[in-house]
Amino acid sequence: MNRELFRRVTKFGLPTVLAVIIAYFLLKEIDLQEIPQTLSRLSIKALLIGFTCYCVLVLAKALRFRALLNLDSGAHQVFPILALHTFWGNILPMRTGDVSYIYLMQRRQKVDATQGIASLLVASLIDLILLIGLVLATVWLLRNSLPDSFTVTLLYFSLLLIGSALITVFVLVSVVPNACMRLAKLCAGPLLGLKKRPISWVVNKGLQVLQELTVFRSNRRFLEVWAYSLMCLLIRFGFQCYLVVEMGVDVPILHVLFALAFTNVFNLLPIQTVGNFGTTEFPFVWLLKHFGTSVEVATITGFSLHILILLYCVPLGLYGYFRKPKES
Repeated sequence: MNRELFRRVTKFGLPTVLAVIIAYFLLKEIDLQEIPQTLSRLSIKALLIGFTCYCVLVLAKALRFRALLNLDSGAHQVFPILALHTFWGNILPMRTGDVSYIYLMQRRQKVDATQGIASLLVASLIDLILLIGLVLATVWLLRNSLPDSFTVTLLYFSLLLIGSALITVFVLVSVVPNACMRLAKLCAGPLLGLKKRPISWVVNKGLQVLQELTVFRSNRRFLEVWAYSLMCLLIRFGFQCYLVVEMGVDVPILHVLFALAFTNVFNLLPIQTVGNFGTTEFPFVWLLKHFGTSVEVATITGFSLHILILLYCVPLGLYGYFRKPKES
């Protein structure tokens, strides 16, 4: 087996095995029939509202990337790209679904691959700041109900420090962009001098993200990107919390919101398994358990919501695949 084949097998085989192991240990704690029973409690109205919200979420993502990349194309042309990207992002492991966004933007919108990668990283950075803000808000609201074993102070101030550092980067890039780029290149010089491919790739992508940040500083485009990012956050967690309520599970909604927010921070890392099974449910169940929710109820809730999201992805993925731009 050559090196390239071994790398491909490892890239997809390892996450698959990991997904099976994690899912097995979680699912053995419950009666599998409880999942379809939980989903069956959702009315047709609730399912349609959830799907509509999911479509609006993808539309908000399309508008965000349209503003981020400063595209002349209409939202109806960018929406299919984000629809297909959303599908692959929920299916492929270790964030390899992001390749579909880069490829489709390059193929359908003539966006340079480097710019596509940079826009993804900038969007992820904004998402991380907003997610940290949401986690901090829910931690503060739940501070009296968190168990003693949970290190509230450490969690709160660690996230506050990370969030403050990321916001500082945005502020400095907006106020003194040239100085930031010079400082970044000066710091990157010794690392690039090592001529190690993984290190050089990471450093260069970091410089590209910083350069991209300097392009859309404090102007209307900057505000649009942040507004659409906030809209994505509100829609994403709003409709998921709504679906959990409609499922009728015995979990306080604020606990669900905290678990969902923390899980999303966790899943910004390239650690997903195939279909994101296990890596989505594990932190969700672990956090709810700390609030006194039984492992069984937390697992059923997590898997039911996950399955529903995957079902929503399918028609969007099909639409994104078949809705190709007309050849000029």
